[in-house]
Amino acid sequence: MTTGVKKTKTGEPFFRIGGDRRKGARRFIAFSTLTRMIFLANLFGLIILIIGALTLNQFSRGLIDAKIDNLSSQARLITNLLGDQASGLGSTAILDEEAALRIMRRIDVPEKARIRLYDKNSSLIADSELLDDSVEVGTLDPIITDETPVEPKEEWWVQLQNWTDSRVNDLPVFKRHREGKQRRLTRDIKTALLGDTVAGEQYEGDNLIVSVAIPVKRVQDVLGAVVFETSDVDTILASQRRGLTPIILIAIMAAILSSLALTLFIALPIRRLARAAEQVRRSSDKRDVIPDLSSRSDEIGDLSLVLRDMTAGLYNRIDDIANFAADVAHEIKNPLTSLRSATDTLRIAKTDEQRGKLVDIIQQDVERMDRLITDISKASRMDAALAKEPSEPLDVDKFLSDMADFYTQTRVETGVSVVHVKRKTSESGDGEKGTVIVRALETSFGQVLRNLIDNALTFSPKEGERSVRISTKRGAGDDQGFAIITVDDDGPGIPEDDLESIFTRFYTNRPKGAAFGNHSGLGLAISRQIMNAHHGTITAYNRRDENGTILGAQFRLRLPMHNVSRRTKKA
Repeated sequence: MTTGVKKTKTGEPFFRIGGDRRKGARRFIAFSTLTRMIFLANLFGLIILIIGALTLNQFSRGLIDAKIDNLSSQARLITNLLGDQASGLGSTAILDEEAALRIMRRIDVPEKARIRLYDKNSSLIADSELLDDSVEVGTLDPIITDETPVEPKEEWWVQLQNWTDSRVNDLPVFKRHREGKQRRLTRDIKTALLGDTVAGEQYEGDNLIVSVAIPVKRVQDVLGAVVFETSDVDTILASQRRGLTPIILIAIMAAILSSLALTLFIALPIRRLARAAEQVRRSSDKRDVIPDLSSRSDEIGDLSLVLRDMTAGLYNRIDDIANFAADVAHEIKNPLTSLRSATDTLRIAKTDEQRGKLVDIIQQDVERMDRLITDISKASRMDAALAKEPSEPLDVDKFLSDMADFYTQTRVETGVSVVHVKRKTSESGDGEKGTVIVRALETSFGQVLRNLIDNALTFSPKEGERSVRISTKRGAGDDQGFAIITVDDDGPGIPEDDLESIFTRFYTNRPKGAAFGNHSGLGLAISRQIMNAHHGTITAYNRRDENGTILGAQFRLRLPMHNVSRRTKKA
């Protein structure tokens, strides 16, 4: 028979479930997806801020507009002077070149600025870069030798800024922008000679030029054009960017430190939990390897608690399965031993009466084994059933009343009545208000009550007024937020030493006269299993009078009330 497990060529089992994913638990923390996401999340907004700061679009636009206004006002002054110095009238008026050159030489042209004058035929008359024919007297630069001291390099952040500027300018979007705004000086001059003013920013190669072209007029006649331009905008913007560089670097360091802190406080603890879970998977004796991070009081702390609880639950389940298997083997051996003894004796029985008694014993042992196997099967399937079935709000008072009616109608022959002791309810404060609602699986919760009532009926006295009483109330004090359900009988009570052991599997201490083998000893164990699954408890007590005499047994169920949080109950 095949097991359905794929094997390798060497015959070893090949498990695919989670195998590839577990390799990620051994990945270096710097390459984990979570770490990358933390860094990217912190740096993404910062990168956008940096790009915006580097482009300085708003400042750049304002600077260009201010430059255009300044150049336009100065160029108009120059054109007015040139127009006043023109010779001739009407269509015969022309620029006086000598006067124009004198005016151009007297203008104090700023650094990186340039003024050019064209006549009405688009011929260049004067250029500020070519007018300065003065000779400056000074000392020549020294001859550079090996002993010449090297000039200090620019500061590192200036070098970084220059490198960044070059990389930004090389981006395709900026290249396309420059290519679309390349300067066409001839077109601007022709437009100005037609009497219109041209102003704006253009590029000569990679350099930004802000220029104005204004016609020179005498009355309404256009005599020429003045082109006034400056190329210092890039320098001003670069200076502004350099001023932002230290702030940007501080912001980058803050983002990196923030990412490292998040990695230390989020990624590393999760990595510890993942590796601990991997150790638990690989070894059967790593019960306490999951780190306790509950002191964090956050989601990761909750995760560590859940993983610890889950690990403890899994190991407890493994222990329960091992103990359950041992208990089952022990309990099945008893009827098997009895069967073996009866069959061996049957061979040597001499009378029909002896053989009849042995056959009865064999039949009882078979019935006992059948009952035992049935209860064992129910107990083994209980966890799966509890996990699959959805719990629903349950009105405890109505449920107990229906349960009492069921026993009254079906167990008349026992002579023991099952009574639902109703709570005293009122709205005036002298009783409990409203109904008691719990969230439970009705079938499983009913099985617990039936087990307790059946046990109580078994232990009830044979004579006198006999009853089993079931009741519920709201918990108070330490039981605040819980519903308390009790089942009382009038039997002999429970030995004090057995008040806890009766909930162990295969406990079969029955009253005198009870038929042997009619009970598997799993009923109360299953009841506790169900109550644990409902986050409740089941305990046993002896009811006593004022003199300490035992009046009977009491089983107490404690279930969380519906819509009451577990944190409130723990508090």
